[in-house]
Amino acid sequence: MDNRPIGIFDSGSGGLTVLDACRALLPKENYIYVSDARAGGWGSLCEEEIAKRVNDCVHALLSCDCKAVVAACNTATATRIAALRHDCSLPFIGLEPAVRPAVRAFPHGKVVVLCTPATARQAKFHDLLAQCGGNVTVSPQPTLAQKIERNLHALGALREEAQNIVAVERPDALVLGCTHYVFMRAWFEQILGADRVFDGNGGAARRLQSVLTQSDMLSASRKTGGVTFDSV
Repeated sequence: MDNRPIGIFDSGSGGLTVLDACRALLPKENYIYVSDARAGGWGSLCEEEIAKRVNDCVHALLSCDCKAVVAACNTATATRIAALRHDCSLPFIGLEPAVRPAVRAFPHGKVVVLCTPATARQAKFHDLLAQCGGNVTVSPQPTLAQKIERNLHALGALREEAQNIVAVERPDALVLGCTHYVFMRAWFEQILGADRVFDGNGGAARRLQSVLTQSDMLSASRKTGGVTFDSV
């Protein structure tokens, strides 16, 4: 058993949707959430700048003696997870766009993946698409994460944005390939139906649970854990 906290980081607020999934599955764990307070998000940055910002977040979490770290960002996972696992001894859990379950559910339908431009150009992402097969269309969204960040307290303002995306892409299944986009999940579900919208948050939470269980690192606490928030 291991009562040290679990670290979670993201470019902003998108990772909170992953934190919710982890807490739902592992409520007795303590969490430290670190976000990047610098403007702009990571999805439109170059790889060098993404690496710098990711490393800043990870350094803050390592200084807190976390037992595992969740990269609650598809862009960070696609660009940096391999390097983080190579450089650090503790487990790193990444996010993967839920293309596999979407293709399994709609093998003959049009599967549209919404993601950031940085994710869309990564070899790791293209390897995933090649493994999944199916009729998959990638739709990079240069500004959507920033719009969500600005409207977190007025998400109703994004309903028209969701309607426009669906009208343009006309998907049979929609994959939310950025954790920020999960804040819009309710709007997409209203338009398409809940069974046609996919994200990777639950998969990341289950992977975290599996890694901690296999390593005997689950918390021994009988009480609900807490969350500490920080930024870099």
